Amino acid sequence: MNRYYYFVFFLLFSIPVARSQPDLFPGTWQMIYQPDSKAPPVLLELQIAVPGNNILFPALLTISCGDYLASYSLLLVKKNSRELAISKNKIPLNEGFQLPASEIFYFNGIFDQSKNRKGIPQLHLKRLQEGPNIAATSSLVTHEHASNLQSASDLLSRGPISLTKISNVPLLAETADSLLNSQLPRYFGLTDSLHVPVRDGVIYIAGIKKPKNDQVSMALNGQVFFEQLMIEKKPHPEEILLDTGLNLLAFFSDNFGNQLPGRGKLEGVFGEKRFQLDFADPADSAASFIVARLYVGTDKARGKYFQSYTPSTPLAPLSSNDKLLGSILSTAQQLKFAIIDDAVEDGDSISIQINGDWITRGFPVKKYAQFITVSLQPGINSIVFIADNLGSIAPNTSVIEIIDGNKRKAFPLETIPGESNLIRVFYEVTPIER
Repeated sequence: MNRYYYFVFFLLFSIPVARSQPDLFPGTWQMIYQPDSKAPPVLLELQIAVPGNNILFPALLTISCGDYLASYSLLLVKKNSRELAISKNKIPLNEGFQLPASEIFYFNGIFDQSKNRKGIPQLHLKRLQEGPNIAATSSLVTHEHASNLQSASDLLSRGPISLTKISNVPLLAETADSLLNSQLPRYFGLTDSLHVPVRDGVIYIAGIKKPKNDQVSMALNGQVFFEQLMIEKKPHPEEILLDTGLNLLAFFSDNFGNQLPGRGKLEGVFGEKRFQLDFADPADSAASFIVARLYVGTDKARGKYFQSYTPSTPLAPLSSNDKLLGSILSTAQQLKFAIIDDAVEDGDSISIQINGDWITRGFPVKKYAQFITVSLQPGINSIVFIADNLGSIAPNTSVIEIIDGNKRKAFPLETIPGESNLIRVFYEVTPIER
């Protein structure tokens, strides 16, 4: 009998206990790159924050080489247990002197996590696309600085990147929150929030006429849904069940090394609500991911998105030079506009009217978000955005995000002089305000 109890006791305490493994990604990662003995070494450091919703990792990239120092905020999205996708765009926080415009773009693709022979975690970059070898020719860079800039440029655009983890201390929560909340979400590859009426739906991986080995992956709330699905002529359907509340649906482009941009497209159908994520869209062209934020089943979630507005009576037709971007409903009298150049900062400027009155004229559009606050009148408000010039790269491109507390709605602008972009906002006065 005693032997029996001893045997049972031994079995109970020898069975492995399943424990949730801590995420290995948050912390500080570094590497030193020196192409030859004469070139100055480049120090690359990546600080990764604790993830939001188990999938969104705000990060800070710092590059230093001699007198050159630059830092950029970016977003990493968890693709599976060992891979992080890198946001297409990075917001410069400071640049000692500016890299060629395309160089930071080529720091793009997937980070693959593994361990070296000593068991230390490493992140290896698998590029979405390799950049050209562009010489540092800026007139603002001296001969001495040009060498440092060239070394940093070569590493970002085409050099081998393997980062080793040196600390488990994550990027500060305050910094991580500011990276996501103070900048345009769409700029990091996040779509506007969408409320869907039902939990169950169908997604279709849309077919294309001439497939060229394009592959896509998808994760829902941090769990892999499918990986490296080949796009074919016939759309591929998948049934999907969302959680109540917030859901993050991440759509990834896997066509590394193939013809870019990727042509994967996802179409979702939930009851009467439809949406699509398309890597052929200009904002997501050559991106490694698109993340859709889907709310379902809670009234509380409705406070996080603008409702569309349909006028009860027909409005006057638009002129040939006007382009309607959308109509939304606002319950706040004051709105904040965030304005940013979503491509290369090239001298674009815009002017803005509300109900025929100028808010600003000749407003320069920058790579970082700038904010303008406007007051609405009860009823329909017509907000017009006019391109003043083409900058150095036509057309005039920017993103306008309308913010009302937690509600956000982004509108891409692509205009030429003489053409106007129109957004209609219906301000509904609440009984308390009356």
